Amino acid sequence: MAGNHLCPYIECMGDLGVGAGQGQRRPVFDSYARLSRVPETGELEKIETQHADNRTVIERLGGVLGEELDDGLSAWKKGVRRPDWETLLERVRTGESDGIVVWHTDRLFRQPRDLETLIDLGDEGFLVASAHGQHDLASSDDRFILRIQVAQAAKSSDDTQRRTKRRFAVLREKGVAHVAGRAFGFPGKDRTQPRGHRQEVPADVVERERAALRDASQRVLSREVTQSDIAREWNAAGLLTATGNTWTPVAVRGVLLRARNAGFVEHDGVIVGRSQDEPVISEETFERLQALYAGRRRGRVAGNTYVASGIVECGVCGTPVSGKPHQGTYPDGVKRRQYRCNPSRRGCGKVAADVRAVDRELRAFVIERLSDPRHAQAISDTRSRTTARLEEVLAEITECEALQRGLSERLGRRELTLDNFDRANEPLVKDLARLTAERDTLRSPATPSGPTEAEAAETIAVKWDNGTVADQRGMLTRALSGERMVIDPAPKNGRRTFDPARVHPKNATQPAA
Repeated sequence: MAGNHLCPYIECMGDLGVGAGQGQRRPVFDSYARLSRVPETGELEKIETQHADNRTVIERLGGVLGEELDDGLSAWKKGVRRPDWETLLERVRTGESDGIVVWHTDRLFRQPRDLETLIDLGDEGFLVASAHGQHDLASSDDRFILRIQVAQAAKSSDDTQRRTKRRFAVLREKGVAHVAGRAFGFPGKDRTQPRGHRQEVPADVVERERAALRDASQRVLSREVTQSDIAREWNAAGLLTATGNTWTPVAVRGVLLRARNAGFVEHDGVIVGRSQDEPVISEETFERLQALYAGRRRGRVAGNTYVASGIVECGVCGTPVSGKPHQGTYPDGVKRRQYRCNPSRRGCGKVAADVRAVDRELRAFVIERLSDPRHAQAISDTRSRTTARLEEVLAEITECEALQRGLSERLGRRELTLDNFDRANEPLVKDLARLTAERDTLRSPATPSGPTEAEAAETIAVKWDNGTVADQRGMLTRALSGERMVIDPAPKNGRRTFDPARVHPKNATQPAA
């Protein structure tokens, strides 16, 4: 049996011939299980079964069960967080656990970094055991064997992922969309039934769904209804999602914008080919829906009452402030209002300031900024630099995409192996991700877009005083030109008067209180 170095507690018990209950501390072993499929059958290896097998191993080793830990997530995916794996590491770090028993080591490790983390914590003696053997992390030979096993498991996962990606790519080229079961408006197995007992959805049900999609698409385009209206109508009519859930406005939006509805295959938000499915709507209808939603702004629509809402931020936590009525009235009889960092919107709640006092400071800031020739020139210079850099980035993106097309064509003609294609394409993918992010930043609303010529302070003041709240918000945004304006907390000096220095651009030097 590989790795016969058991933990010191077991060696001590064996040498002395001491059984359980004779004064010797029995080693504590945790049981770890992870939901996964049996390679031979494809069936799920249940967590309960794994724990039962692990308890048998713990008894054989003469130990006691510490904690039963399990994660129903992949140990291969880098971005997946495994809470019970982290609990295990903490128990090793604190000395609460002397070892871990698993059904198979690939349930515990699928990446070398996981093994190395455990080795760092348990290199003075920690047992990794299973029904197939045990390995003591204090033994260099056992560490070597584990490293080989984990490296093989990682390579197997990498190979599986590569084959899966390639298989899906080939299917997309043939017009077969990769979908997780039946989709609303398309035939397939009924996903509301238990696995193993699913029947084909009747054709009349599919046609009813397709008619609903066509009707909703046209009515949304004509502005007759909203997503919420469609969700209510479908739920009332008993038209549920493919998984049997009721519709929400967000779900309606998603199903209306599916490229598959128009007979396209989409991958990572990009249309990559024609689908073999019969289209539900025309290409023209699909393109009009895409344009309609692309022109809408997401999130809450800014109100027409408060100038600073959503633009000015809390000086403590950075959450945008919001306006709300406050106690008392102003001298002219109007109810007082207040800007505050709202805890219900994930703010810290430590900042609040009178609306009129803040708006006065914003007015002064806008007049000063928009009448300053130096500010206008700085915006003009920045805009020129941004435009020049954007042209460079777009040219680089075009070049990378051309190289990728060339590689794909060579791969299609079998002039390149898949491995060589992957090696050549990997740096292009990284460059494209970096360049795309930079392009989006250069095109973002935060890019300075204010006036390139200063106006007279009196003219700006008149525009502010005679403008609507929407006009004032636009002037404030132009004056900030990508900067952030904040409201600091009130000083704790007992004074009730408003300190104008609390309102200022982010990182601007303020006079000492």
